[in-house]
Formats: sequence, C-alpha cells, structure tokens
Amino acid sequence: MLRLLERSITLQLLVFYCLFLLPLLLGGVELYLFQRNALQQNATRADLSLAQAVALDVESIIGPAINIDTTLSYSQEAKKLDRQQLTTAFSLAALVQPASNLYAVCDVSGNLLLASPESQARNLSESQLCRHFLPSVQTNRSLISISRISLNSGGSLVVLARRISDDRGKVVGTMLVTLQLEQLAARLLSMEKQWNTNGELRTWVVDHEGRPIVQPGQGSFAVDSRVSLPGVKEALQGRQGSLIAQESNRDWLYSYMPVSLDGGYWGVVIQRPTDSTFATVVSFRNSLGIALFMVLIGASFFWFAMHGGVVAPLKKLAQAVIMIKPDQETKVMDGRLLARERERIDEIGQVIAAFSAMEDEVHDLFRKSDATSQARLYTLDAIMHSMNEGLLLEAPNGHIIYANQRFTQFVGLSPNDLLPPIFDEHKAQDALLSLIEDPDVYQQAVHAAETGSGPDVIEFYVRGYHNPVGQHIPVRRVVRLRVFQVRDQAGELIGRGKVFQDVTRTNEAELIKKNLLAIVSHELRTPLTSIKGYATSLLETDVEMESAIQEDFLRGIVIETDRMAELVTSLLDMSQIEAGTLKLSPGLYPLDVLIKQALPEQESEKVRISLPVKPSLINVDGKRIEMVLRNLLQNARRYAGADALIEIVVRYEQEDGEVKGGLYLSVIDNGAGIPADLTERIFERFYQVDSGRRRSSSGVGLGLAICRGFIEAHGGRIWAENRVDGATGAAFHIWLPPRVLYPPDAQPDMFALLNIL
Repeated sequence: MLRLLERSITLQLLVFYCLFLLPLLLGGVELYLFQRNALQQNATRADLSLAQAVALDVESIIGPAINIDTTLSYSQEAKKLDRQQLTTAFSLAALVQPASNLYAVCDVSGNLLLASPESQARNLSESQLCRHFLPSVQTNRSLISISRISLNSGGSLVVLARRISDDRGKVVGTMLVTLQLEQLAARLLSMEKQWNTNGELRTWVVDHEGRPIVQPGQGSFAVDSRVSLPGVKEALQGRQGSLIAQESNRDWLYSYMPVSLDGGYWGVVIQRPTDSTFATVVSFRNSLGIALFMVLIGASFFWFAMHGGVVAPLKKLAQAVIMIKPDQETKVMDGRLLARERERIDEIGQVIAAFSAMEDEVHDLFRKSDATSQARLYTLDAIMHSMNEGLLLEAPNGHIIYANQRFTQFVGLSPNDLLPPIFDEHKAQDALLSLIEDPDVYQQAVHAAETGSGPDVIEFYVRGYHNPVGQHIPVRRVVRLRVFQVRDQAGELIGRGKVFQDVTRTNEAELIKKNLLAIVSHELRTPLTSIKGYATSLLETDVEMESAIQEDFLRGIVIETDRMAELVTSLLDMSQIEAGTLKLSPGLYPLDVLIKQALPEQESEKVRISLPVKPSLINVDGKRIEMVLRNLLQNARRYAGADALIEIVVRYEQEDGEVKGGLYLSVIDNGAGIPADLTERIFERFYQVDSGRRRSSSGVGLGLAICRGFIEAHGGRIWAENRVDGATGAAFHIWLPPRVLYPPDAQPDMFALLNIL
C-alpha cells in the first residue's frame, strides 16, 4: 500500500485530501458535542439561578417572620404571659415586619389567651388554630402551617408556631405569627413575566411537607407535590440540581433549589419545556451542519480543479523526464506529450521550459559531476558532527581549518562562527582558553605533544562548559586531549588533529573503584585479621590464659565486630540514600537530649554546648539525627586534634509560641580548617582529604555523605565552611525547616505529628 502511494502523486493528494476533511468533520462533531453540552449547561445554570433567586426571596420573607416568632417566644413578656407587655411587643413587631398581620398566644390546652389585633380573636377561636399547633409544645423548633385563606384578607398566608417556656423550662403556651404571601406571589409573577417569553415557564414554592404554598395558576394547596412534581423530593432533602422528565408527551426541564428555614427545608421548582430551553443548541447544530456541508462542497471543487490544473500536467512531465536518455537524439520535451502544457506561462510552463534547457545540457552535467566525491565529503562531515568528542583540525602552521559541532558547543560558539566569511580562528582558541583553569600549562603540554617531546594524551581541568542551548554550566570538568598527525598517501604532514573528550565521570568512577578496593583491603581485612588472631589465641589448648586476658581478647573481638557492623551499616545507608528508598521514623525528641546522647562521655569536658534558654522539641528520626551529630563530632576531633576545642551552637527564633526561620545547629572546631576548594567535595561518597599517597585518617569517607543524606531526607541542608570570626578552624552548619520544631511549652497533637514529615 505504501509503495503504491509513493508511485502516484494523485493517490497521495487524495489521501491528503481525505486527511484534511476527516479532522475537519471530526472537529465539527466534537465542536457540536462540546458546544451542545456548554449551551445546555448554561441554560440549566440560568434556571438554577432563577430558582436560587426565588429561594432567596422566600428566605427574605419567611426568615424574618421565623426570627420574630422565635424572639417573641423567648421574651420575658411571653415567659410571664404578661398580656399588656405582649400587646406592646406585638405592635412593635408589626412595625418591623408589615407582612405579619396577626400575633397570638395560646395556652398548653389549646385555648387562645391573647390576639393582636384583638378583632381577630373570635376568628382564631372559631378556627381552633391554637389546637392545631398543640404539637409545637413538644419541640423547640418553629412549626409552619399553610392556610389557603387568610382570616382577614382572604389571601394565602403562613402560620408560624413556637412553644413558650418560663425561666424554669416549663412550657406555658404557644406563640403564633401569621404571614401574608401576596408579596411573594407578586414577585414570582413578576419573575415569570420577565423570563417567560412563550408562556410556558412555571414556578412552585412548596413547604417541608411538599404542599405548594405559592404557585401560579390554579392548584390545590393540599396536594403533596413530592409525588407529582419532579425534583421536589431532592429539594426538601437539601439538594439542588436539574432533571428532565416527560409530561403530556413532551420533555420538561425541572430545576430545583432548597430553601433552608429553621433547621428544615422548603423547595423551589422551575419548570420549562426543553424544546424552548435548548433552542440555541438546535440552531447551533443546524448552522454547523450547513457550514460543514459548504466546506465539503468547496473542498471537492478545489480537489477537481487542482487535479486538472496541477496534478495531471505534473504526471505528464514526470513521464517525459523518465524518457530522457543521455544518448537520445530527439528532444522529449518538444514531443506531443507536453504540447498543450508548453503554452502555459505559469509555474508549470516554467518548469517545462527549465527541463527543456536541462535536457540540452544533460550530457555536460553528467560529465562534470563527481557524485562519488560529494557523497564521500558529506559522509565524512556527518561522521564528524556525530562524534561525542570535540574535534579540531589544524593546518601545519597551526591555523584552524575545521571544528565539529561538539567542540563549538562545548566552548560556546555557533557552528556558523567557523564558516566563511565571518570565520575567525582566534575566536575558537580564545573560547577554549577562557574555560581552562591553567592556560599556560595547557599550551606548554600541547606544544610538547605536537613536537613529539611529550605525551600525545593530555588531561587538564576546565571551569565549566556550555550546554546544547548555549548556557554556561560552571562545573569543574576533566578533559582529555589526544593530539595526532594527519598525513597524505605519500606520508607528508598535511595537518594535525585534536580530540577533546570529557572524562570527568570516567575518572570519578575510577576513583570510586579505588576507594572500594581500599575499603576491602584495609577497613574490612584489618578487623578480620584482629578477630582471627584473638579467636586463634583463645582456641589454643596448650596455653593457659588468665581470665582477664581472655576477657580482653573477647572484648577486642566485640570491638572489631562492631567496627565491621558500623562499616556495613554505613554502606547500606549510603545505598538507600542514593536509591531514594531511605525511610524515616519520626518522633518527638528534646534537642538537648539528642546532643548529649551523641556526645561521648570522655569528650563531654572538651565540647562546649550553647543552647537557647528553652530548647524546642523536634519531630525527627532521633536515631539518624544522633548519628549525624556523632559523625560531625568524630570528624571534628579527627581532623582538629585530640586537644582541640569543639563548640556546638544552636540558634532559632521564637515569637508568641511560633518558631520562625527553622533550626540552625553548628559544630565548630579550632583546628587547621578545610581547603577552600574542598568544602563541597568532602560531602561526596568515599572522598577523604588525602596528603599524597598516605591516607590522612581512618574511615572510608562515607560519614559526611551519610550526614547530608539524612539531613536532606528531613527537608534540611548541611554545609561546611571555614570560620569567619578571625580564628582558624572549620564550621559545619545544619539547618532544619520550621515544620519539625515545636515550642517547649506546646501540647502537640500526636495524631497530627504523623503528617509532619
């Protein structure tokens, strides 16, 4: 199939045509699906917003009435059933809430005690409204009841009831407040007129029992709408949302919203037909379909026009070009095959004219071309640019004639900088010398290698290199240079070559290998030799040893075994740190206790500790932090001397019980200090400060590397520097973040401590 496509441009263009139309059609379908969902969501959100507005209106009207009912029921006048003061309180409440047109107080038997206005007392007694709200004395919440006809105006109203208790908690009666709903009904009608463009928007407000309290049109207030009206049940459970249901063979969108009133919920439901709600979606679908159809028609017309005007002439031209032969006598381009296309003056005609001229010169071109030499040149250049090593080619007089891409990248030059007419050989030399730490030594070594008086392989240090995007990386690197001579077939010198290879990692791997061999040959073999000597002596049967000597031998075996176990533990910890599998076991520890545990008993008088007045508690892996402190103290004693003074200084800030800035702990000695260029290298694994070929101290060079791994696992940082207070010596600093610190007088939540690290 692929070979068939490669042989026919018509099929290729047809495939491209289909590939153009297919994403377009799929994109149109995707756009329709996306926009349909977006438009439907917008319409749904609009109905939910309307339902929310209605819910807020209901809360703004019913909520104050509930508050007034609650306030009156808890007043001293109500607790004492003081008729005169209650009448005054009812008058004030009527001024605050004009919609509440009736206030009444009933006793625990359901008899009316007081009504305001007094003209409604007889109507209340006849309606037995007090007896209807006798259950209100059993709960501390307001009971709400719906009445179809008001006692005085004939309109719909809401009756609120709450029990009245005296100062000793005894129920003495019920407080009744009625609320007119004409204002709410008027607002709903106004909203429906504003949103209802086709007369099909319907709004319901139902109470906690599912009975409609306000609805447009006709309907029974006693009907339980939880069965007949979709969405009411969810709204009365405190949920909001939308759903689509069918009614009278037509789909309707129901949007419901809860109304929170005195610990319970009322509900608001908005009903709209889906065909009018989602009319925008239908319009968008039709418009998109027409647009895609027009695009399809236009693309088809473009295809046929392009095939007749471009593809077919190109096919004829390809046939004519294939027929051109070096020994052909008649011109193919002047034949009948291209008779019609030769008259064109556009690009097709120009291409045919160009091929006609090429046909006249084809024999000369074949004779003059040296395809083999060009292929060899391009191949050689590709090999040079594919090398991982930098390459420089120089003429016998030292002038640079070629530099591959790896070399120019390493020194920070663009390959175009070494091309005519802007070629400047001094630019490459200067860029290289600017990176070398000791340029004079480098030039002397290179001169000796070129003249044959020195080795042809040289290693030197550079202060950094440039990455593929041209950024300078200031990292010390080791570069190996190999100088070789370039001679022709006759053996004559025609130039020199220089190959630059970054061997930093190779040297580091070699150093690690040497250190591992030193560990095996010294740190492991020495304790094994001691253990074997002690054990052999103890096994001798012809020699009687005193118990004290046997005890010394056994103690020596234990000491050497502990030394080997400590080495193995250090190697395992280092492997976990490098693999990223180190696990911490955090706990809450006093800082001063950890320091004292890390301090050997014989060193307690030679170490000065400076702690804050109230040391903080720290939530860390105590075992590993103690190991860090012990390694730093042993390192200070080892390099500063047995009589050196060591200081441990702890500093942090604390304000209003909150630790800020973190914990700073420093181990300072008054020894010889650290070479300035080794303050970072001493934290590398297996690295030790050596003096010539002799090891400066015992150990394997893992202590500081493990310290850094443990501190960084706690989210902290450790670094070393020489003292800056005018005295000699080294200072190792530890910083731990504020999240591991607790004020000394705090009462931490032990469950919350598990999430700190």
